[in-house]
Amino acid sequence: MTVHNGDAALLAAKPSKTNRLSRFLRLFTLPEYLMLAFVLLYVGGSYWLAASAGFSDRFQLLLYGKSVRLVTFLVAVTVFGGRAYYVMFKIRPRHLTRFLINDVKAFFTVERLWRALPVFVCFTLFLGAFTSMKSMIPVFHAYSWDPFFYELDRILHFGIDPWRILQPVMGYAPVTFVVNVIYNIWFAVMFSVLYWQLFSLRDPQLRLQFFYTYFLSWALNGTLLAVLFSSAGPCFFGDVVTGANPYEPLMAYLNQTNEHIPIWAVTTQAGLWESYQSSTTGIGSGISAMPSMHVSLAFLFFLVGLRTHKWVAIGLGIFFAVILLGSIHLAWHYAVDGYLSIITTWFIWRSSGWLVRKTMPA
Repeated sequence: MTVHNGDAALLAAKPSKTNRLSRFLRLFTLPEYLMLAFVLLYVGGSYWLAASAGFSDRFQLLLYGKSVRLVTFLVAVTVFGGRAYYVMFKIRPRHLTRFLINDVKAFFTVERLWRALPVFVCFTLFLGAFTSMKSMIPVFHAYSWDPFFYELDRILHFGIDPWRILQPVMGYAPVTFVVNVIYNIWFAVMFSVLYWQLFSLRDPQLRLQFFYTYFLSWALNGTLLAVLFSSAGPCFFGDVVTGANPYEPLMAYLNQTNEHIPIWAVTTQAGLWESYQSSTTGIGSGISAMPSMHVSLAFLFFLVGLRTHKWVAIGLGIFFAVILLGSIHLAWHYAVDGYLSIITTWFIWRSSGWLVRKTMPA
């Protein structure tokens, strides 16, 4: 076929699909490909373990598909609604609609969307695999470490249960209610930081260090160590350990308070125990105390805040402190669950930073 000069110029100006795909693939760096490979390895390995144990029916890979889409919509509405409000009352452009449309176009660049989409898909699949594995922890290792962690808590706190140390300050219904509210918005904070880093291009190294630490913390803390140190936590101590329950007074306080003011931890714990007894995998299902993922990720958010802005760091630091203390006060965790989470997350954070620096192109 003869190609005329004008046709040749047109072909040169319009890159082929292969060239466009190659250009998109080059937008990803080596550490990004390594991160995605790790997520896929975790998902595949989790399914293999579940199938090998004869529980492939409990592996729910798409468990969070609808939930993540709903959260994404709510985050988008909140962020762009806030931006629209700011534009209308602060910038006050002459052509508001045109300004907002251009504003959205300027944000959703091809590069931003291309770098975010694979991580978003992997994150959705990762959560389903993680919850499936968490629900099957007793299959691989029965809950047996609770007595040890109870004694370790007392040893580290001079012979006193940590929850008793907190009770004179936090043992009031309004305080417990506020702590429970903050503890529950952990999910909102998680998704906020997640989407912040997902679409951020300002500091590529911080973004990758965050996602490396994020996925590795779920895998190492929430799966590997959770299986090795299989424990149910103070709220379920009396259900998995025979004999006297040292957390009965704390549970009595929480249940009594729940009769007058909503303490959602109480109803959530009851629902988790019901899921455990029926061996079902659902959104948020699975019982695991050591180490605490709530504390692990709250600490990670604080570390990200330290690398961004003083006031962000202060806010996320306060949030981290409340999550750590709330995990004890609400009977979710032993104090040592949080302490180990801080240590391991810090190690993962530092290691991830080193790996990103070594593998990112100059």
